[in-house]
Amino acid sequence: MRKYLLLMPLAFLAAGCPVTQPQDTPADQIRGTDPRTQRGYWLYVPSCYAADRDWPLVVTLHGTHGWDSSAAQIKEWKSLAEQQGFLVVAPDLRSVQGILPVLRDVWEQDLADDDKAILAVMDDVAARYRVDRKRVLLTGFSAGGYPLYYTGLRHPERFRMLIARACNSDMNLFEKTPLTDEVKKMPILIFWGKDDLSEISRQSWQAFRWLRYHKFYEARQMNTKGGHLRRPEIAWEKWQQQMAEEEGNRQ
Repeated sequence: MRKYLLLMPLAFLAAGCPVTQPQDTPADQIRGTDPRTQRGYWLYVPSCYAADRDWPLVVTLHGTHGWDSSAAQIKEWKSLAEQQGFLVVAPDLRSVQGILPVLRDVWEQDLADDDKAILAVMDDVAARYRVDRKRVLLTGFSAGGYPLYYTGLRHPERFRMLIARACNSDMNLFEKTPLTDEVKKMPILIFWGKDDLSEISRQSWQAFRWLRYHKFYEARQMNTKGGHLRRPEIAWEKWQQQMAEEEGNRQ
């Protein structure tokens, strides 16, 4: 029985999380490297892109190595980006370990390095393409929740909304987060599947309760059908609803 239990995480990793979204886009995803941090990333630019206006940007953070990757993230998002007209970038990450144990000090240093890399990759994309800095979504899947909360809550000026898709979270990291009036106004959506992994469900609830307790009144949570799935379509829909509400409030 013990041997069987030890093999379960390995089988889980080997299976991976399949990308079910369409791949027949007219443009190909682009592999890039940020010159400042030497961090790699994948980028999709829709075929209709033109430099005569600013474009929304989705920054998507991948999950556990072996289960997810920046390449998989760009593949799940690129059809939406083509249809809806936005740029999407998926940085390579180091801190995304949601299954196997890791030394705390090493992991927190990886998070700090990922934080710098995410912002640097965004700057590199913005230097090459016209990005609407008022319409930047930061989203993460699974263990991508760790850098999602770490970076998103520390840099509210860089993102218009945070969306956690079946994400891991860590209460110790939340407690170390500087709480400013600006970050407490950040719209945050946390959603996961009704049949998701029990640990994901528990940590998603913990994150939501912590945020609301600390007066993040724009934080929301919701359940969806199914298990541990990617669901970029839901993230895009909810982000557009948020943007439409804000536009309506300004009028």
